Amino acid sequence: MLKKALRDTYLKKRLELNPQAFAEATSVIVNHFESLQLQNVKKVLSYYPILSRNEFDVSHCTEILVRKNPLVQIGWPRIDADKNTMEGFTVSPDGLYSKNKYNILEPINGIWMDPETIDLVLIPLLCFTTKGFRVGYGKGYYDRFLVRCKPDVIKLGFSFFDPVDAIEDIDQFDVPLSYCITPSRIYEF
Repeated sequence: MLKKALRDTYLKKRLELNPQAFAEATSVIVNHFESLQLQNVKKVLSYYPILSRNEFDVSHCTEILVRKNPLVQIGWPRIDADKNTMEGFTVSPDGLYSKNKYNILEPINGIWMDPETIDLVLIPLLCFTTKGFRVGYGKGYYDRFLVRCKPDVIKLGFSFFDPVDAIEDIDQFDVPLSYCITPSRIYEF
């Protein structure tokens, strides 16, 4: 299937999850995440989940990271839609946020995170393949950001569904994940 068809199909499937199934799948994914051995993770780029789209609530995972390492720095992306770019900025409980043109919260203030210093990027997605390629929302912000990160950055996605075999329109700009966590297991690529 093409990315657009997969995007439509998996967004619909995710929105059809009833609250109990969503909560149960979230709990299992969080347990899998906690079992990962993420050594020496000091800087993390996370994201604000779009709960109205039944996106995985990644805050459970950042709470685990902070509990295991209180000095870890957590950032969220801020996009520049005119330039089609994304940057990471540290977030704090007392930080200021605003909604971007996609209605996603972004930090207004915070310290810029040099992509070369980020150890772990938590990545939203709709579906992924058995080779670690993902379908996001179609703007390419993460792919353009990830090529600026250090080569060994951990790229981690979360899905409520198992992988698809292939995405027909993968191209040279698509950056594969290192891991994807589903309710059934942790996939490593």
